[in-house]
Amino acid sequence: SASSAPSAPAPAAPSRPAAPEPPPVSPEDDIPEDDDPDLDESALSGKELLVRELGATVVEEITNE
Repeated sequence: SASSAPSAPAPAAPSRPAAPEPPPVSPEDDIPEDDDPDLDESALSGKELLVRELGATVVEEITNE
């Protein structure tokens, strides 16, 4: 006997085209200018960022020589 369950319609393709790829930027052109207003000199990275943003705790610090 045939199944009477209706089959689900295939999902429609997105109506808008995909965003175009941004042009490649060479590393020399990717360096911010000193007067760039978006440049944040107080930006943290590594351990300091984890401690401040996530409340991380350093349990043990190992130095590889």
